[in-house]
Parts: sequence; structure tokens; C-alpha cells
Amino acid sequence: MTVAVSVVIPMHNGAEFILQQLDGLSEAIRDVADTEIIVVDNRSTDSGPALVRQWALSTGVAAHVVGAHEKAGEPFARNIGWRAARGDVILFCDADDVVSPGWVKALARALTEHGYATGPLDTSLLNDPRIADIRGQALFRALPTLTNGIPFAHGCNMGFRRDVLEGLGGFDESFLIACDVEIAVRAWQQGIHPEWAPEALVHYRLRPTVAASYRQSRAYARARRRIDSLVTGSPGRVDWRHQGRRTVWLVRHMPQTVTFGGRMRWSWVAGQVVGELQGRRPWN
Repeated sequence: MTVAVSVVIPMHNGAEFILQQLDGLSEAIRDVADTEIIVVDNRSTDSGPALVRQWALSTGVAAHVVGAHEKAGEPFARNIGWRAARGDVILFCDADDVVSPGWVKALARALTEHGYATGPLDTSLLNDPRIADIRGQALFRALPTLTNGIPFAHGCNMGFRRDVLEGLGGFDESFLIACDVEIAVRAWQQGIHPEWAPEALVHYRLRPTVAASYRQSRAYARARRRIDSLVTGSPGRVDWRHQGRRTVWLVRHMPQTVTFGGRMRWSWVAGQVVGELQGRRPWN
């Protein structure tokens, strides 16, 4: 089989949702010839890899599992996946989301003229309506940027031409969180900016519990300080004014934690506060 487009999905214990993503991809590749799907098994202990193999046999779709067992981590799995891919256009999505029918075609079209591309995220389809907007929509509906204006792509919705990935050296495997942002900074430093493909929509699944939402928010905020150091050479000082506004928000919104939606919003902001402070420490 000649392959033009490769879709890479890193997966660790993805049995609960991977079939939804694969079904979405089967729709998305109908109008795109010569496409393969690579699911990268990163130390899964559940039935996820077996489900992928069974799905491929039952549907006839060119999907296969590649092992990435040497070490844990999303950037390692992504690197294993794109290096095993046969296409010159390489798209990345996640095991717990669902791509839209036009996703593959839109990103592949953008990558005919650009080396790096991304598209919007939707949080309404896969999530409890009480939490669909807990993070707002600014980073989901338009090309996301860091506070200094550097554009990036969410890891669950991005594509590269192979030559660009090779030139960048792939993903930095020390960035277990925010490897998608780290590679965007290196791309930007080389004059490579992500092209916005508005039809390349991915339905994004938010963390469903208070604890999981807090952990994700804290990890993102801590990683953000490390990303800052890539740009400026230093993680910089804590913005105490911003931290103060967040703390006041937490106090004022404490009564709203009686509801599930209120607890989820509160935990997200609390994670930002704690993560920013933890980001002052050296990274492992």
C-alpha cells in the first residue's frame, strides 16, 4: 500500500474511548486516499491494543499498533509513531477524542502548502454541559498563542510534513507535559508557524472529575514556566498581581463549589495558582 497521510495516535490504557476515535477516523479518511492509522501503545495494561487490532480486522481499515514500551511518555510515543509512519504528511490526534469527518482532509490540504497546521476544538459533544466551558473557548476556537504571541497547536489536533518534523528533530522527550507547545516554540524560532485550518475540527474530551481537572491544570501551569524559559532564557518571576486576582476569584467563588460545575471551575483555577508557584522549582 502506498501511504500519503499517516495518522498517529499515542495511547496508554485507551480501551474506554479508542473505538470512538477510530470510528471517527474511518469517516474522516473516506475522501483521503492512501491513509494509514498508527496507534502507538505506550505501556498499556488494558485491552486497548487488542481492541485496535480487532477493529482493523473487522473494518478493513489500514490501522495497526506500534509498540512504545521502552519508556513512558506522550512525546516518546509520538516520536515512535511518526518515525514508524510511511506518509509524508503526519497528523496527530489523541485516543480519547473524536475527529470530525473533515479533519484529515482539511489538515492534509493545509499541509500541501505549509509545514505545520492545526484546527479548532469543540468541547460540547463529548462533555457534560456543566463543564464544557470551564476553560473558556479562546484557546479552542482560534489559533492558540502563548502570552508572548507565539502560536502553537494542541497536541490532539496537529499535523506536520515529515521534512519539518525531521528538521525539528521530533518531540523533546523531557517535556512529559506540553511537548506540543515546546515543539511549537522551536518551530517558531526557525520561522515555522502553524497554519490555521478551520475545518479540521476535533471533538475534545475534558477531564471528567474535580481531581483530574486540578491535576491537569496544575501540570499545564507548571509547564508554562518551563516554556517561558525556552523563549526568554529564564522562567521569569511569578506574576503576583495575576496570582492575587486568581486568589480573590477563588475566595469569591467558594460558595459555587456546592455544584459540580462550580467545583470543576474552582479546581481549574486552583490548579493554575499552585502550578505557577511550583514552576519556580527546577525541573527533573
